Amino acid sequence: MRNKLLSLVGALAILLIGLLIAKILSRPKDLQQRKKDDRNRQELVFTTVELKDLPIVVETGGTIRSLDKIEIYAEVSGILHQAQKPFRSGMAFKKGEALLRIDDRVYRNNVLAQKSNLLNQLTRFLPDFAIDFPQSAEAWQRYLNAFDLNKPLSPLPRAANPKEQYFIASRNIYNLFYSVKSMEATLDKYTVRAPFDGVVTEYMLNPGTLVRAGQKLGEFMSDRRFELDIPVNLPDLPFIAKGDAVTLTSDDMSGTFTGTITRINAKIDPASQTVRAYALVNDTRLKDGMYLRARIHSSRHYRGFRVPSAWLIERNQLYVKKDSVLVLTKVHVLRNENDVVLVNGLENGTQILAQEFTGRARTIRLN
Repeated sequence: MRNKLLSLVGALAILLIGLLIAKILSRPKDLQQRKKDDRNRQELVFTTVELKDLPIVVETGGTIRSLDKIEIYAEVSGILHQAQKPFRSGMAFKKGEALLRIDDRVYRNNVLAQKSNLLNQLTRFLPDFAIDFPQSAEAWQRYLNAFDLNKPLSPLPRAANPKEQYFIASRNIYNLFYSVKSMEATLDKYTVRAPFDGVVTEYMLNPGTLVRAGQKLGEFMSDRRFELDIPVNLPDLPFIAKGDAVTLTSDDMSGTFTGTITRINAKIDPASQTVRAYALVNDTRLKDGMYLRARIHSSRHYRGFRVPSAWLIERNQLYVKKDSVLVLTKVHVLRNENDVVLVNGLENGTQILAQEFTGRARTIRLN
């Protein structure tokens, strides 16, 4: 009996000691958990909303092309002659300077012959005209005195009334005059002149070659005025407009270039789902066909603030601090800018959680 009593007492003692040890061991764990929770609360970071008129920059890129680029074709036939400077790739010409000359001697003589017919007709016409219309004869006499076979025709004196006009037409003056003017226009085509300052990019024929009407002679382009073809994503389209400044850079060339948006296409490219915008750039350093990175500086400003996209909950909500509670609040996302978003919808001075948060609760108590 005594042994059983001792065994019972020993068992109770062991049980009490175990409970005591368990209680002692549990206390540090609870304390550690409470410290961890306290530490988590202390690590929450907040920032204050400060609304500003924020500039918008749209980043894109495209290929630059010469704004003035033409293919040159012969409109008349003849032997090709070289002008003052050789028509070769890389040769620069000023506006109005002769690029090419085609032998015009035969046609020029035909023009002179037709002018002689007109001069002869005017000489025979004037005496009769002076009798019937003496008040207008002086003007026609001055025209006849200034007539020069080697200079382009000047406009005929205007008829003072329908009777004068009928008399002039009956003497075939108008018909001869406009025939000569047409031939003079054709004669000008024997000399191909630069329509603008530029450079030859391609030539097809050498001097001495017989040229036929409609034959391609080469290509000519401006080396100053360029246009950048820029694809713009649909979400960025509301932020750009004509007149917006563009800053351009190249991976293969140092420095920057500046341009201006001059036009925006109204059609969407079905393959890329982008809209083409075009920027005018004047810079002799550029070359046709270069790829450039573009930063379009929008003339429109939006009042809001920028936050990292990681702070957003479900793409359009932020945790707002109200007293001792975090409240999930919707904001208006104006624009995504890679890892940053431009938003508004909160008032100045609002405190928001300035860190990524994995929770989704509508409200979170801070203490």
